[in-house]
Amino acid sequence: MTDTTDQAASGRPQGRRKAQPRPAGFRNSPSAKIVLISIVTLLLLLPTTLIWALVEERAERANEVARDIARSWGGIQQINGPYLVVPFKETYVTGDGDKQVTATDWRTAVFFPDRLDIDGEVSVEERRKSIYSLPVFLGKIALKGHFGGMEDSRFRALKGGTIDIAMDDAVLVMGIGDVAALRSEVSLRLDGGGSIPFEPGFGHLSAEFAGSTARNVLRSASPSGINAAVPASKLRSGFAFHIPLQLNGSTGIFFAPAGQTTKVALTSDWPHPGFTGAFLPETRTITDTGFSASWTIPYLARGIPNAMETSILPLQGKLLGVKFVEPVDFYQTISRSLKYAICFVSLTFLAVFVLEMRSGWSFHWMQYALVGLALVVFYVMLLALAEHVGYDLAYLLAAGAATLLNAGYVGSSLKSRTAGAIMLSVLTVIFGILFALMKEQDYALLIGSLIGFLSLAITMFATQKIDWSGAGGTQAPESAETI
Repeated sequence: MTDTTDQAASGRPQGRRKAQPRPAGFRNSPSAKIVLISIVTLLLLLPTTLIWALVEERAERANEVARDIARSWGGIQQINGPYLVVPFKETYVTGDGDKQVTATDWRTAVFFPDRLDIDGEVSVEERRKSIYSLPVFLGKIALKGHFGGMEDSRFRALKGGTIDIAMDDAVLVMGIGDVAALRSEVSLRLDGGGSIPFEPGFGHLSAEFAGSTARNVLRSASPSGINAAVPASKLRSGFAFHIPLQLNGSTGIFFAPAGQTTKVALTSDWPHPGFTGAFLPETRTITDTGFSASWTIPYLARGIPNAMETSILPLQGKLLGVKFVEPVDFYQTISRSLKYAICFVSLTFLAVFVLEMRSGWSFHWMQYALVGLALVVFYVMLLALAEHVGYDLAYLLAAGAATLLNAGYVGSSLKSRTAGAIMLSVLTVIFGILFALMKEQDYALLIGSLIGFLSLAITMFATQKIDWSGAGGTQAPESAETI
């Protein structure tokens, strides 16, 4: 008599076979299956590592394109100054007896403004090249302030000689991150009078860094600079200054707190600011249409005296400002998500294992590997789609494809629509958790630990009746549809 006749006689629906019990013995036991699944999970780390390398390669390509755009438009802008730079010489006698000679040392004094007010309006847009983009901006900046009068007592004779101040060589110096990105001529207005044009270069100063902080934090090259001659008649009495700037830039804009009291006020139409540097803003307002922020830096907080002898640009390691952050740096997000790949795969395999044990149908270790590879391919799809449609939509499409594929495959292999539906639900939850982990970095550890605990608890109770040793075989339910 045929199987169809047997099924008809037993009252079971035609076309559905009864699952056979697994043979007894350790090789066919659930414990042996767990060992094989663990080996498959570890082997999947190899393609995951290759995908991580691919993500890094694509991220570097994106950075390369960003540097290309920055070279054409303008890089990170650092406005440092203005400073009043006055060269002077000390003439002194050195040697003993008839070996005495007269020597001259030239030194450079740098004076900071008594007050510095910086007002900036920054318009940001995204410039694209191929499939990559970079936030670039046009900044309209106004620097206003006042320098105190120049007294001879502010110049020190270190070797007991006489001081001669080269008043006619005094210049006002300002550092600019990328001077090639200036959009207009820059001029200096003194006491509301006529304009004095700036010249390129630092005059008597060097563009060297005083420290490595700025290089590490801002990742920009040494700044370029401009200088303007200051009439000697203004030095003795002190003067007010006004310097308007229009300049292009990209990624961020930073300022040095050069004044005895420095006030900075910035407004922009970019809704994703990243405030950084040596000082954070005193007040800030962020909306969907932009942000405004203000800083007030007093003299003591700056930690540097109002006058100093130096041949390099001061305060290059104490800049404050804002980076124009892209809403989602998906390369970094995908790279971070790959760190959770082993947990992600393990949870999926755990769900399949529990379904296998309760269904009565055997799921070969090679089938576990195929399910795992589908999860690995999810990361490749996420990377490829995110470069074209953005991270959120790419995640939805890639996760949806992987979920439907694995749920259909598991349900078909276990001969159970219920198993497929359960797998669909499990994978939906797992992908949802992974998305939440990537969005909520601050709570990633808490979420991960709770999910791990819940998964273990569910597994413990779902596998209570399993014969782990395989001594008596694992009996299957009457119908594979029963889970």
